Amino acid sequence: MQRRALIASPLVLASPRLQARGVIELVTADHHPYAIAQGPEPGFVLTLVAELFRMIGLQVVFRFLPWPEAETRAATLPGLAIAPITRDPGREARFLWAVHLFDDPSGFGTLRLRAADSLAEAREWSRIAVLAGSRHEAFLVERGFANLLPLPGRPEALAALRAREVSGWFCELPKLRAHLGRGAQLGRPIFTDPAWLALHPASADIPVPALREAMAELEADGSLDHLLRPFLGVGA
Repeated sequence: MQRRALIASPLVLASPRLQARGVIELVTADHHPYAIAQGPEPGFVLTLVAELFRMIGLQVVFRFLPWPEAETRAATLPGLAIAPITRDPGREARFLWAVHLFDDPSGFGTLRLRAADSLAEAREWSRIAVLAGSRHEAFLVERGFANLLPLPGRPEALAALRAREVSGWFCELPKLRAHLGRGAQLGRPIFTDPAWLALHPASADIPVPALREAMAELEADGSLDHLLRPFLGVGA
């Protein structure tokens, strides 16, 4: 079937006009390639979410904040949306889980070696970069990995890879593809986390069934697969 062009709404600053009918604020963080605060491309998640809201007659405007602030704002102010966000017991009651957007894969990436396709292969590496305090660090610690190098952020992980202080980096595969560039070697997904579009629970004026129907339409006509494949490496 004909694939529609998914084009995000302009990234305009949130303002008091957001109280106007037909406009919704979505809070997010600057995380390439999901949501991009500066530049010509808004990120594939914002492209998708903007199209979903357009299909139900709402214009979405984006407010970029550090992630903890974004999550707090969305959980505090009625009528706000947030994406992409994963579900966990601590978040479950704080949000209305409107639309499952995609399954976000995590795995190993490197700039030199063939990337590990399994935990068994990664155990043979000398050191593995992980972001300190991340779910990726917790996942490997729970499985007895002793060869981890927790790092504070993306620049430090990239520097460790380039200096050959680590054999690879364990992270979301879309982030690794964006951060490592053309030299990226990526392994198979080790696990996936469902990524959601969520709303403040007091959002009765936002037609969640219509949002889900819009998502089903994008999936049925191939648009969703067309959008996600370059970032996830697999179909929707």
